[in-house]
Amino acid sequence: MNGRLGKRYARALLDLARSEDAQQVYGGELVRAAAALGEPRLLPLLLSPAIDASQRRATTKSVVEALQLSTTVAQLILLLADRDRLAILPDVVRWYEEFLDQELDRVRVTISTAAPLSQAEKTEITELARRLTRRREVVATTEIDPDILGGVVLDVAGTIYDGSLKAQLGRLSKEMAEDGV
Repeated sequence: MNGRLGKRYARALLDLARSEDAQQVYGGELVRAAAALGEPRLLPLLLSPAIDASQRRATTKSVVEALQLSTTVAQLILLLADRDRLAILPDVVRWYEEFLDQELDRVRVTISTAAPLSQAEKTEITELARRLTRRREVVATTEIDPDILGGVVLDVAGTIYDGSLKAQLGRLSKEMAEDGV
């Protein structure tokens, strides 16, 4: 249920953003607001039914004002607070980013390596992801995972391309076991 509700709010915000030509601005503000409101010491206060609703709304409003959000994004956050729906804000963000990515012909990828990549290596892998997905733009994040030993694991919208040393050794071990070596 929350996923569908978040999807509706995200679609409505994107429609408003499109009419104001502020799709990416609103997306960035939404991410910032979700990060601030999702802060582990603040979130329980904002979601607790034991705390008076007016106090929760006032706290949310203070955070929104401190973030200096656009009127539209601020109103969305306050609307969610008024309706006791701040818990769905991460879903709203996820759906908004997904809709915006589709609109901009953009894909998000995660590059996992055993050691940090140079800028040239990251650019090369990002370009590979762009060719694989046939998307105009690729937003890449990198992760360090020493368990992969070497090589690269590329997660493109849920499709995993595993070129890690760990996976290659696993395949080699399986082949050797099948051949009775």
